[in-house]
Amino acid sequence: MALNSRLLGLAFASADTLVEIDGEGRIVLAMGAAPATGHAPEANWTGRTLTDLFEPRSAGRLKQALANLTPGNRSDPLDLLYDLGDGAFRRVRSRLFSLPELAPHCSCALTWQGQPFSLEPTADTPLVTRDDLMRQTSSLLAKQGPDPLTLAFVDVTGLDQVAGDQLETLKTRLHSALQSVSVDGTSASHLAGSAYALLRRDSDGSAVEDAIHNVAALEGVDVSADIRQVELSPGVDRQATLRAMRHALEVCIANGAMDDPDITFKNTLDRTLVQMDSFRTMVKARDFALHYQPIVDLKSGVTHHFEALARIPGCDGPESTIRLAETLALIESFDLVVAEKAIQQMLQPGYGLTRVAVNVSAGSLATDTYGEALMRLTANHGDIRRRLSLEVTETATILDLPGTQRRLARLRQAGFRVFLDDFGVGASSFDHLNHLTVDGVKIDGAFVMRAIEDDKSRTLIRHLVEMCGGLDLKTVAERVETGEVAELMLKLGVHLGQGWFFGKPEPQPRLERPTLAATSRRRGAVESWG
Repeated sequence: MALNSRLLGLAFASADTLVEIDGEGRIVLAMGAAPATGHAPEANWTGRTLTDLFEPRSAGRLKQALANLTPGNRSDPLDLLYDLGDGAFRRVRSRLFSLPELAPHCSCALTWQGQPFSLEPTADTPLVTRDDLMRQTSSLLAKQGPDPLTLAFVDVTGLDQVAGDQLETLKTRLHSALQSVSVDGTSASHLAGSAYALLRRDSDGSAVEDAIHNVAALEGVDVSADIRQVELSPGVDRQATLRAMRHALEVCIANGAMDDPDITFKNTLDRTLVQMDSFRTMVKARDFALHYQPIVDLKSGVTHHFEALARIPGCDGPESTIRLAETLALIESFDLVVAEKAIQQMLQPGYGLTRVAVNVSAGSLATDTYGEALMRLTANHGDIRRRLSLEVTETATILDLPGTQRRLARLRQAGFRVFLDDFGVGASSFDHLNHLTVDGVKIDGAFVMRAIEDDKSRTLIRHLVEMCGGLDLKTVAERVETGEVAELMLKLGVHLGQGWFFGKPEPQPRLERPTLAATSRRRGAVESWG
């Protein structure tokens, strides 16, 4: 095989199309794949100026790269837009090389990317949802290639100066342009306002800038873009990294941090990964405590059971840490350790009649793992199952109601009682009662606190209690902080109350409690579930 043939084979192994230009920038040789029908390089390019093949901004950057090229050197990769005419383009990555013995001639290797696309306003190219963007990120991180995967944040300025039909046309073209320069042409997403995010396979945002410039030129408007890019790495645990990325992206959007989105995203991502590692270490070491707060029968003033509340070292309150764990899908192991600790307390001498409720996130009930582990924990302690209840939190995040109902039904059949926590937050609470069989609900503390002053809150609680009575469900009022609130909840028909009026959380369940003045029963007694 001739040496020239071997060299040609090696060249085409790393490029789709090869071009040689003379010292004036005219094409003297072109061969290889065409970017589209009617654009065969050998037949259509020879004799033309290389820069004329590209849209103006790409042509300008290519001209500058040629001017900077010196014999014996190769240029950095250039992401360009090849002009197919009639508002159509195709992305291409090019590299230049100047062989000293051929100077001033120059070689150019072209690799076509994606499919041809049009910026004409025919039909809007749908942008993917943020969930789809994260799914694509996961897939791409799993098959990382030689080019880095980057997340580009694009803030398009000038949209507020356009209105009416022209704005709709502009957005249609803009969406098409953003998709065209994203990985596979399908990984651009709208974040908020004028902010977008898209996945890229390079760290140079010039192709994105060029695409948006073309849109602006076609519409005759003054629109530009601020583009920031962050390189993504799968890390040791790809799924954990992906969840951290999703959280970091949501933080950027929620905080409106679009001025420096790359910095905010990177800082949030790094901080989240550290927090994830710390949380896992804490759970594995069981390095947190449970405190127990009494839940009291409002009629008798007798302690009905206790809620086990986590106390995490270094945290004023565990709420933010637990919410982050739920967001990052780390909550299941934590919920199981909470149950394990509560069970250990219930097995201590003197606590043989004590009833305890533990929180379980809806996320922990998304699979069978939590329920199966809890059944194993209590396999040799049937009485524990009758004394341990589960408060299901974050019910608004339940996606699979039939699956959750099946898991809760098995737990209830084994003897566990189940309550829905923070009931009344969102319309989904009532829908959950239609799909989930439970033993009671805990009325959201915000309703309870407002009920003293607000007629509407009192009416809502009264109707909720009536509805639960018809369904044979217990009701628990949260945040009962004063005797006045306790008396009101009793008057409205609520069964149980929880709050500082009855006692603050303490390291061990204490049976002797201040009770309602109306109680005639022995203080410190513990009732059955009833």
